[in-house]
Amino acid sequence: MDAFLHEQMMDEMRIIKCAPHPKRWLKFANDHALVWQTVPFRTGGAVAVPQHGGFYCFVVANKVVQLPLVLFPLYAGETDNLRRRYGDYLREKESDAGRWHVRKFLKAFWGEVEFVYALMDTDLAERRRIELDLNDALMPPYSKRDFSAGVKKKKGAWQQ
Repeated sequence: MDAFLHEQMMDEMRIIKCAPHPKRWLKFANDHALVWQTVPFRTGGAVAVPQHGGFYCFVVANKVVQLPLVLFPLYAGETDNLRRRYGDYLREKESDAGRWHVRKFLKAFWGEVEFVYALMDTDLAERRRIELDLNDALMPPYSKRDFSAGVKKKKGAWQQ
């Protein structure tokens, strides 16, 4: 493949379709008093993440000091062990058996993506309910399920 086509292909992998909904974000924040922490997503970075249940989101941000900080949520989820889940994604990034959409954003944004997490030790049913609210609020492009029915339908209409 020639250099131009390779560069074009790499640029296309970085396209993020998002639909900011500040009202949804605010409602989520008001309904769920979560305290978010951020760690770089890197090999060996799992040690900075606690072994507790909670929620996570992969984000990519512009870090250009001359520009306002803008975060783009890529993928969000819930887990009973944040550190283990962090490690799962490191392994999935390198696995041929990994989900293609997850491998795509982890590889396209490697070195730039951050793992944002909030602790909440609760039962699985409650975490899953809150996960739907989180995904509805953020509409991360690489999350494929875990949305309420109404948001999933809207998201599916434009975010393939």
